[in-house]
Amino acid sequence: MRKYGLIIIAGICLAVLVFGHLHWKNISQAAGGEAREAAAKVKEKEKEEREALIQSLKPEQNKQQPLIDYLHYKSLTQERVIVSLLGSNGTSGTGASNSSNSWVGRLEKSLRADRDDLETLSFINHGHEGYTTVDLLEGKKVEAVIQDNPDLIILESSLINNHYQSLSLEQTKKDLERIMTKLQKELPNAKILIISPNPVANSKTENSLGMNYLDYIQASEQVIKSNKWAYMNSKEEIEKKLKEKNMRLADILTNDNIHPNDQGHYIWFEVMQEYFN
Repeated sequence: MRKYGLIIIAGICLAVLVFGHLHWKNISQAAGGEAREAAAKVKEKEKEEREALIQSLKPEQNKQQPLIDYLHYKSLTQERVIVSLLGSNGTSGTGASNSSNSWVGRLEKSLRADRDDLETLSFINHGHEGYTTVDLLEGKKVEAVIQDNPDLIILESSLINNHYQSLSLEQTKKDLERIMTKLQKELPNAKILIISPNPVANSKTENSLGMNYLDYIQASEQVIKSNKWAYMNSKEEIEKKLKEKNMRLADILTNDNIHPNDQGHYIWFEVMQEYFN
């Protein structure tokens, strides 16, 4: 009898183990199903939020959209975001101790850090030291920008070199129109921002044509305004920053009194960053 009793007890224990295992298996499966369902709901919610964000950032619905939001929209709707820069010394980084200390290098790093989605952002720099507006056209630099197929173009107008190399004001205006016509025709969906070069010492010094640097700024602004192109006067904005910081122009220029040093490039970067936002 004792033997049979042990067998019965063993059977009961085995049944308990089997049913217990099945019970916990059912609980685990249920929990797993609930977890998958919860994860699917979270994923669906994230998808809906992303789509809502994309809709809110559509350029067509935001005519005065900050450039940072425009780039954010592009990053959400395509794999790569490209910013092409075209210009002369200021864009190439002349005066900065290295490319990362130039306003271009600082701006690229800042934009990437500002939004996680902008990690795919790429800057392609077509700034060339000593180039005038004529050189940009004849050197096929505009075509190089077109080949980039960028989402945003920053065109620095090369006015310092136009002034020092005594290109006429009419030639300067005509060149800007030719550059913009080419870019707008070949890249109709790209945004284009024109910026002036930096302030220089002796901006009222006349060249062989009897024109000073300010004359070139004013002439370029005439054609920009008449065509309603997006524009930022870097010279004036940098000068405003200097006044705010109680600094002299000489503090931010290299020994040639023309090109910005590291501090000058940093202030230029601050101006650009504020414009983007």
